[in-house]
Amino acid sequence: MEGAKRISAADIESVIRSLTNVISARVIASKSGIDEIHVLADSGRAPKQIVRDVESALMARFGLELDHKKVSIAQTQDGQKVRFSETRLKFSDVSIHLNGAKAEAVVHLKNGAETHTGTSLGHSSSHNQLRLIATATLRAVENSQGTDGTLVLEDLTTVNLSNRAIVVVFVSIMTPRGEDYLTGSAIVKQDLWKAVVNATLDAVNRRLAVINNGAGLA
Repeated sequence: MEGAKRISAADIESVIRSLTNVISARVIASKSGIDEIHVLADSGRAPKQIVRDVESALMARFGLELDHKKVSIAQTQDGQKVRFSETRLKFSDVSIHLNGAKAEAVVHLKNGAETHTGTSLGHSSSHNQLRLIATATLRAVENSQGTDGTLVLEDLTTVNLSNRAIVVVFVSIMTPRGEDYLTGSAIVKQDLWKAVVNATLDAVNRRLAVINNGAGLA
């Protein structure tokens, strides 16, 4: 992140974590600036108020003007959460819509008779399309559980073992005790996009249970 004092993501996270009711914060930045801010907070105040606090704090501390749309808030209930159901989500469908240099990935997941949808928009390069699919999968997982900004794609790659292509994903999850990490993988059988969805689900499905103050995270 560029600036007169070269403000780092860690600097911003430190300021946000110092705010009232905030438990943890995760900043995703690029050379162009802040792309996303994910905040985990308790239920002491409304999400809109927490977003305003984040905006005000960053302006006061760094002179940084922030688009509130880049801030997502996940809240605990009575000092606990994140709350996920125990039902495992399964692949239903994946598609990518191209529009010039932009691409939008749309992922549908099944949970019994219910279908949950996640989307992600970004650059249309081949590798980034895979990242968009993984991110859309995470958004569908969050939509199925009524959470927002809890899961973040850190990295995705494809490796070859015994002449078989395998997708590997690395995901971070924010819990009341801070940040934790998940990994998942899936063999590419015929459909690379489906393998990306399944690798992402392989990581997060293990955590689709009640997370109580960081307990049961193994």
